[in-house]
Amino acid sequence: MKKDNDKFELIALVGIIAVALFALSASLISILSLENPQNKNDTAVVEDYSAGWKNTGGIVNNINGMLNVSNSLSQTEPLRLTKTIKSVKNGDMLYIHARNLVINVYFEGRPLYITAENGNSNTLPGFDGYIFVSLPETDSQSTLELDIFTTDYSDKYGIGSIVVGPEKTIVQKLLGENIIPVILGVIFLVVGTGLIIFGFLTRKKVDSYLSSVYYGIFLVLVSLGMIFDTSWAHIVTDKISFVEASQRIFLSAALPAFIAFIDAFFVTEHVWPVKVIKFVSIAVFSVMIVTNSIGIATFVGAGTYFLIFESFCGVVVFEELLVFMLKTRGTKALRKQWDYISVFIYIACCLFDILVFLNMSVGNDDLFFTRIGLIIMSSVTMVSWFGEILGMVKLGVQAGKIGKIAFTDANTGIGNVAAFRSEFEELESKKFGFKYIGIVQFDVNNLKIINDSKGHEAGDLLIKTAADIINNSFGQIGNCYRTGGDEFVALISNDHAPIVCEEAIYKFNRLIDKFNAQEDKPFDLRIAYGIAYYQYDKTSNLSLKEIHKMADDRMYENKKMLKARYARTPEEAVIR
Repeated sequence: MKKDNDKFELIALVGIIAVALFALSASLISILSLENPQNKNDTAVVEDYSAGWKNTGGIVNNINGMLNVSNSLSQTEPLRLTKTIKSVKNGDMLYIHARNLVINVYFEGRPLYITAENGNSNTLPGFDGYIFVSLPETDSQSTLELDIFTTDYSDKYGIGSIVVGPEKTIVQKLLGENIIPVILGVIFLVVGTGLIIFGFLTRKKVDSYLSSVYYGIFLVLVSLGMIFDTSWAHIVTDKISFVEASQRIFLSAALPAFIAFIDAFFVTEHVWPVKVIKFVSIAVFSVMIVTNSIGIATFVGAGTYFLIFESFCGVVVFEELLVFMLKTRGTKALRKQWDYISVFIYIACCLFDILVFLNMSVGNDDLFFTRIGLIIMSSVTMVSWFGEILGMVKLGVQAGKIGKIAFTDANTGIGNVAAFRSEFEELESKKFGFKYIGIVQFDVNNLKIINDSKGHEAGDLLIKTAADIINNSFGQIGNCYRTGGDEFVALISNDHAPIVCEEAIYKFNRLIDKFNAQEDKPFDLRIAYGIAYYQYDKTSNLSLKEIHKMADDRMYENKKMLKARYARTPEEAVIR
């Protein structure tokens, strides 16, 4: 069965990677073909206007790409460039894609597009500007003028493209240029929403439901940030501040969600570094929200500092996962090496995109490598999740084929000792994948006395009553088993085991008190119990057998206390 499961995961992984590579190839072909000005279908209708601009000194400038004229640019005095054009057809428009620049456009001295009076007015630092200007139709020679200001963001600025052509053709080019990023963004949005819904629907059945919810939230936020990073958002609205702020808000909010997913899905060598940066990232994001709301700083203005903080968080997560992956190599850990490696690839891709963004002026796709990393990480993670679900389904089918009797106690209807041993051995092999594993040992008092005094039917009823109370209390958070005549065990593999066990114990004691409060009860019900927890960051050096022994010792102490408190005869006070 393990080989079949491995084959399924391998086939699914290959298929998903094949789709990812196809999408990547299509994206590369699309970008290269759209950026090629020699395309036969485009040269007739769209003209590249990047060359032939003259400054006030008469020096010819090429303004495509990095503007290597920093001495002539400022936030108060513009770099004034002019270009002589022979004619303009009806419906032609000027399109400019720039970063960190304020550009005002004039035609024959008349203003056509005024971003701001200067670089400090009504502008945002560190923004992508998409300018669409309709040009007046003319058959004569005319002068087109640009006044270019810098912003206070950085010295990284430039113009990505400047073309003239029919509005429909330019818009089609922009839509085609970002079709792959938008489609991937929508796919991530749908998948993320589905994971959130799946997590909430399976919260009582799947222990890792929180990781599904966190990853879903992360995908939704990243996908929205990716969509707002494209020209599509700028085509829909001309409010640069709204588009740029939205992009940064979503991408910044994705960081705490990603770290929360890492904390829930993976196990690290030291739990506190990941938890610390999770809460710090939430705090930093909250501070950015507050400062932006009261006007102290903007998301765009603080973007560079947040990118540095994101890089630091990525390094911490990388280190923690790498150390634990190497430590558990060769063991039957819950997470496989590919789960870790896919996260490493994603973090590396993000860091690479951050370096590109901080060191280049303008480009068509700021999140190109991040998208590739996200495809790889999502593919591997999905295969891992579905592999686990498939494994559970196969175990269920196998159990059905073997027969319910083989794993069920005939008297109580709960799992028997064979079922207990099966889960116990599986948990022992996968314990590194859990934050907590709770083991509760139970022992029913006075079974021999009731068998001798009231008959075996009363003894069977005692065991059945005890099993019902144990299962009603702990069956919702774990699995319960009868492991001996009067002995029961509950196994709770839950990341919040101490909390849910405390609630279950409270319910357990209330049900016993309710039974004993009956006037016509056939016997007094006393059940001793003891609890012990495996915790990966404190007791990972102990086996589950040792943890079970601790629970059994605590149960024995509880049994002595119950015997001493409720014994009505010397015989009832004897510990058996």
